[in-house]
Amino acid sequence: MSALTGENGTLALTCLEEIDQHEPTRTQAEILKQALDVVKNPVQAFQIKKSLRLAAFKLKKTQFKVSLEGLEKLLEDHQRLDDLALGIATIEAAEAFLAADYFRTAKWQEFPAPILVSFCNFFKKHGNVADSSALQDLCRHHDANVITAALAALEKLDPGNMQGIIVPLLDSPQNEVKAQAIQAFYRWNRGEALKHLLKLLYSENDQEVILALHHAAYFPYPEVEPYLIRLLTQTTSPSILMRITQIFKGNANLDLPFRIFWVNRSLSGQHQSLVKGIILGVVRALADSGQIKVSVQDYLSELKERIRQEELKLLKATCKVSSEEAEEDEKTEEAILPELVPQKPAISPSEPPKTEGSESAASIPATPSLQKVHGGPVKIPEIDFDKYDTLTEQEKAQLLARVNANFFRENRPKLSNLLNSAQGRELASLINLFGKFGTNEDAEKIKSFVKTDNPDIVCACIRALSTLDTEYLCLYLPQFMQDKNGKIRMTATRVFVGIDRDRIRGLLTGLLGALSVKQRLLGVSMAMLVDFNIVRQPLLDALHKETSVEMVEKLGLVLSANPDRELLNSVYFIAQNCRSSLVMDHKKVVEQLADNLTIALSHISTAEELLKEAAAAYEVELKEVKTAKALEQKQGGLKSSLEFNPIAGETPGEISIQEIFTSNNANPKAKRAKLTIVIWVLVAILWGGGMAMLALKLLFGE
Repeated sequence: MSALTGENGTLALTCLEEIDQHEPTRTQAEILKQALDVVKNPVQAFQIKKSLRLAAFKLKKTQFKVSLEGLEKLLEDHQRLDDLALGIATIEAAEAFLAADYFRTAKWQEFPAPILVSFCNFFKKHGNVADSSALQDLCRHHDANVITAALAALEKLDPGNMQGIIVPLLDSPQNEVKAQAIQAFYRWNRGEALKHLLKLLYSENDQEVILALHHAAYFPYPEVEPYLIRLLTQTTSPSILMRITQIFKGNANLDLPFRIFWVNRSLSGQHQSLVKGIILGVVRALADSGQIKVSVQDYLSELKERIRQEELKLLKATCKVSSEEAEEDEKTEEAILPELVPQKPAISPSEPPKTEGSESAASIPATPSLQKVHGGPVKIPEIDFDKYDTLTEQEKAQLLARVNANFFRENRPKLSNLLNSAQGRELASLINLFGKFGTNEDAEKIKSFVKTDNPDIVCACIRALSTLDTEYLCLYLPQFMQDKNGKIRMTATRVFVGIDRDRIRGLLTGLLGALSVKQRLLGVSMAMLVDFNIVRQPLLDALHKETSVEMVEKLGLVLSANPDRELLNSVYFIAQNCRSSLVMDHKKVVEQLADNLTIALSHISTAEELLKEAAAAYEVELKEVKTAKALEQKQGGLKSSLEFNPIAGETPGEISIQEIFTSNNANPKAKRAKLTIVIWVLVAILWGGGMAMLALKLLFGE
């Protein structure tokens, strides 16, 4: 319903095309009827009415058939455009050749706007290059729906002659036209087409984002995947996430769950839960297509371990991690990696989110419970709390890790008393438990353990206070993020991202720009733990200013791990303007990024082609920078002339008084200025003398 009644005519017309090509349901017919009562645009309303009539005939099992002779008569009667549109939609392929001649003879491109979309759709299927001229004329039509339909037909019939038409439309004020032009422009300039697409994709207007996603589905999937994953981390809109999920599930590959999980580490709350659901939806799509042979839960476990190993690998590559910090036990793993399957589903499978567009079959996948993943009821091990005191420290920690909310409520007094005597892992597990099920009143007890020397306990305090007392924790998080212990740094960074993304961006920017190499190195290692979108620009700024060979290499590792065309262009620009002693190091970063991007794009473009595109983009950007500087200088000169101080003589091109008297300049302008000054000095002397004589006369008389 939302697609038919929304602001984007492209979505509505695409939806109607799909309905016309299949056997409709009564539900779809009812939706069309409701949409017809709502839509105000005459072209969209006309097309909805056509689809509704066609659906009604199909539901009644009645075939609407117009002969070629009847079609010829309908072309002469503009009062029966409704019947003509229905006739165009039902023309059989065998008669399409003759029908096309009738339409050309009748000058179909001059018909009223509402039916032009029907003609464009017909010629997209049954036309040829001879129809290109008429379609090109319609690309200058006043109605956006007609323009987009004509562009879609031209893209199929005569793509080689479209560039001259498309380029002006890239800046069209009508988003539907702009998006259709961007889709067609990809054939000539991939980088520029994607650049224009991203402006729509990252718009603050949800309707523009949805339109961009609609057209993104027509781009080669490897080209748009990194941008879709970035968008995934920036929005919580169910309608947008639903459309991203549709694209992901339709293009599910073995690396996709890893890439989504990688960015989901730095999300929090409901946003993280929604993205977890998308991961599970993609995994199920992989299972349904036979790309994975293990169970969903086994695959998720392997995925979690792969994330952990990759994270440690990158951390070791970007900073010196001691062997003690690298040996992550179960508790540390919990601190670093978010649990993929929560205790409760973020969205009940039986109650999908009621949002615009929720009638679509491919809705956001709900996060299932453990019972749904395993396919059977989950047996929670019995907890014998009476024998607790006889257990070892490790057994106590394991027992506390299995505690659920009911057990916590029933045994809260005893658990609270244990906080006074527990130590080590047992205490860390207790603090984690209170962080999950406790209240704000428990925060005071936990605060007393924040400054302990045990990393496990400190990490548990950080996680617990992130839910119990965020304001207090924020006072210590910057300090924890720079702690010498890797576990504490990682936990604090993850928690801080979930609390305040802007503040952590500021902190990381400060570290990456610090005078101390050690501080900058710490900033790089922390950058690996947060959403790349948060640190993307700070990392580029740091690379631009960096003077250390080692740091250039470290920054290159982080940037190369998140390749896309836009990033390659930015890094190439920096490399072209770096100091001469670092040219080779920057070149290595650019080449590594190009190689990684080639792999990410499934070799749609080779590394050499990507570098050539980056070089071309650099030349364009260089010209834009030079033009902007020239304009700025011109405006600066105008401003200076407007602010001319005749006493100081500061205006460029003017001559100061001192220069006039000391210079032998033969310039006529200088001579006139000198003469004018001399005359005014003489006038002042004469006027002063006259005033003095008058004063003497008044005082002493004659």
